[in-house]
Amino acid sequence: MKNYFPYGFAFYLVFVMASCASTSYQTKNKQLSKILANTQQTIKSLATKTQATKDEILIRAFQKLEKKHQELRPALEKCNEKYALTTAYITSLQEAQNALQRIDKDFITSTNKAFIIDAIYRDFDAKLQSINNNPNNDANTKVKITINSNEGEGFFVFGKLSYEKDLNIKRFRFNQPTQNATQDFVPGYYLFWLEKENRIGEPELHLIMSGGKEEKQLVLKTPK
Repeated sequence: MKNYFPYGFAFYLVFVMASCASTSYQTKNKQLSKILANTQQTIKSLATKTQATKDEILIRAFQKLEKKHQELRPALEKCNEKYALTTAYITSLQEAQNALQRIDKDFITSTNKAFIIDAIYRDFDAKLQSINNNPNNDANTKVKITINSNEGEGFFVFGKLSYEKDLNIKRFRFNQPTQNATQDFVPGYYLFWLEKENRIGEPELHLIMSGGKEEKQLVLKTPK
């Protein structure tokens, strides 16, 4: 009788190795390293400028951001190695980098530095907490946001990143008007508002985090 054990064992090894490769060694997003390095470089440039202002509020806000980025960076790198960050997640990190670069470039004339820096800190903190609260430490878990307009229906929902408060843009638009307005978001810090004909609501800040229940309902004020 032929001995099939060597062939069977070899097949088993190939099967196990293929399974590990498919679950633990996915192709990572190559953009992350560049974004993290550029953000770190910009933070380093801003460190000198903020200290020179002697503005205690600005300095404290910046120091919190600097520390949070140091905590978030290794968590993102580890997650990217294991799961590969999505395009939406990478885009949110890139926009934070863009906002910091705008401050660095126009530091003297920028009038809302403390708010923007604090907003990016809160965005980073939401991302870090979401990673830590996920059983698999997966950053890619999105949160389903449902918007309720409370007093009326048929309002369109718009949004943008919190640190884009001074930019005249509409980054997000929910596909359905209220009360059926639902959309998935990467954990972070956002501004949402309602519009209907000539009625435009005031943008409201909302912290979006994942962990446990990946759904959240927001009740936005109905514009007059």
